[in-house]
Amino acid sequence: MVWPKEVVYQSLRFEQPEICPYYIWVDDDMVEPLSKVYGAESFFGAEGGSKSFKGSYTIMREISALSVSDSGDLYTDEFGTEIRRGSALHVERPALAEPSLKGYEFPDLTSAVHFEGFDSWLRSNLERFKIVQVGMLFWERTWLMRGMENIMMDFHLNPRFVAELLEGLEGVCTVMIDRLLRDYGDQIDAIGLDEDYGSEKSLLISPGTWREFIKPGLARMYERIRAGGKAVYLHSCGHVRPLIPELVDIGVNILQPLQPEANDIFEIKREFGKDLCLMGGISTQQTLPFGSVQDVKSEVEACLRHMAVGGGYVMAPAKPIMPGVPLENARALIDAFVNQKS
Repeated sequence: MVWPKEVVYQSLRFEQPEICPYYIWVDDDMVEPLSKVYGAESFFGAEGGSKSFKGSYTIMREISALSVSDSGDLYTDEFGTEIRRGSALHVERPALAEPSLKGYEFPDLTSAVHFEGFDSWLRSNLERFKIVQVGMLFWERTWLMRGMENIMMDFHLNPRFVAELLEGLEGVCTVMIDRLLRDYGDQIDAIGLDEDYGSEKSLLISPGTWREFIKPGLARMYERIRAGGKAVYLHSCGHVRPLIPELVDIGVNILQPLQPEANDIFEIKREFGKDLCLMGGISTQQTLPFGSVQDVKSEVEACLRHMAVGGGYVMAPAKPIMPGVPLENARALIDAFVNQKS
């Protein structure tokens, strides 16, 4: 029997697998209604978080900063940022009120607490392609530590501080990458970062600013991952098309989630389909919540027809199947993935 992860490796080598590998993730609030159709045993994952469908060929786990104090709607994480919960994270009080690292110590995120449950996760997913995501700890962490408006101004008014901040955050990520490679290198398949560089219409920062401040550290971390024999993964929401040639140059192997609302995914496949494995591409903002069952089926068929050709594709919704998605559409997506024609 061929394990699902071997099919993903085949796709990573840009070979044509008999079936397109896929990943289905489901918001926790959608698990109960879908369990009535597929059975509760068909969905698994950490309590309180999104769940994965049992047929998925890949599986992801994120390691990130933990809460050190919690007061309901607000919590403070290990970096010292006070965050308000909601559909989007809101920085209530940044860790750094001023553009200075004087007296600041970066946390170590490699303790046993951060890796709690990691061994059992590995054992329960032996057959799947396992991706470990370093969660919101590099570019994303800069705005969490300073606030979005402040960090955007810092790029221009306090560039030396931004460079020092990113250097410190690179250190945090590197220590985590080194532990993953040292202690789990024979059990995981890919390591990468959670880095949203785009809005739906454009990049959040200019390509020149990204190239000057973010790309060098990113390249060093990715070189470390590749030297450890692991595939390099990047999660970046939004319109990221302008950066893709340079992401390929610094060694990104897998780009996720490929939001179709923000990118021409078929153009990206045509241009980079032999250099980059693409993951995602199914609309979770338009087709799944607002389309018809036929719309969902047609979108899956289009991705199989254009994206899966020649390998280099892991089919997935761009986001989890969210609350508000009609049950019939969620079922149409899952069934189309599972029953795709070989």
